[in-house]
Amino acid sequence: MATILSVFPVVTVLVAVVFAYLVARQWQRRHRIYQVLWFISLIMFAVAAGFEAYSEFFSWNIEIYKVYLVLSASLVAIMGAGALYLVLAKNVFSKRGLFVIDGILFAIVVMFSYMMTLSTHTDFSALALGAMEYPVAGIGTYGILILVAYILSRNKDVNQTKMLHGHIYLVFAIVMTLWMGVYAAVAQISTENFVAGIAVAGNAMPQHVRNFSPMLSVTGAFLLIGAAFFSFIKTRFNYNLWIVLGGLAISIAGAIARSGVEYGNVLYIGEVIGIFLLTKGFIDSDKIIKEREERLQKKPEE
Repeated sequence: MATILSVFPVVTVLVAVVFAYLVARQWQRRHRIYQVLWFISLIMFAVAAGFEAYSEFFSWNIEIYKVYLVLSASLVAIMGAGALYLVLAKNVFSKRGLFVIDGILFAIVVMFSYMMTLSTHTDFSALALGAMEYPVAGIGTYGILILVAYILSRNKDVNQTKMLHGHIYLVFAIVMTLWMGVYAAVAQISTENFVAGIAVAGNAMPQHVRNFSPMLSVTGAFLLIGAAFFSFIKTRFNYNLWIVLGGLAISIAGAIARSGVEYGNVLYIGEVIGIFLLTKGFIDSDKIIKEREERLQKKPEE
């Protein structure tokens, strides 16, 4: 049953599509990898919000819901990967600093891997590796990738290997998305949680599938918010604060929605506020980039 809040996902779709178009336009000028990842994540955002709008007007379809939940977690990681590539391109970190970033991300993965393992709501019989599924998936995958990066970057200049650290996280995000997707595809959905007029978030999905989500969404949100805040500290450009606030709005709303169906509609509110703030930050940043490009074009003539 559609309510006034049902309009929010529709607005989110429209803004996300416009945002994706603006990112694509910027990519035509600059051709950076982070713009490609942001474009992909924004299309994923628009599709996920479109599924939410569909559920409000026509009710959830089980298969659509499965795709929606995996999409919702992975899009944050892809957006965060884009933010990481942007920071790496600025050449502000030493080799040790790059591995510190890897270490922080690895620590987040370790924390949530064990938190999910200790969850009393997890049906470990539904997992191929039982109680050790999350440590093997999260810690094992990211640990191996960091080790590979260390071996490949030995005796090389930081500028030669800086993007390798972005590749580490991107590969990790893809592996976790596929891992989560396999379990989601065969999961038994609790359709009683498809409550008309209330956003279900992840509450209809079995816990053993949902437990993969923090390794994607929390690490991605950390990178998006952290990169924007770091850029603000370095440059004092206010557009970074819009991005910080946008990331926080979406993250907080998602966390509240995951706590129970009765708070589900907070997700729609947080998403629409967050996407507006992120778009505002991007538009302001693009103005500064264009001004810088124009100055550089004029210099040879002078």
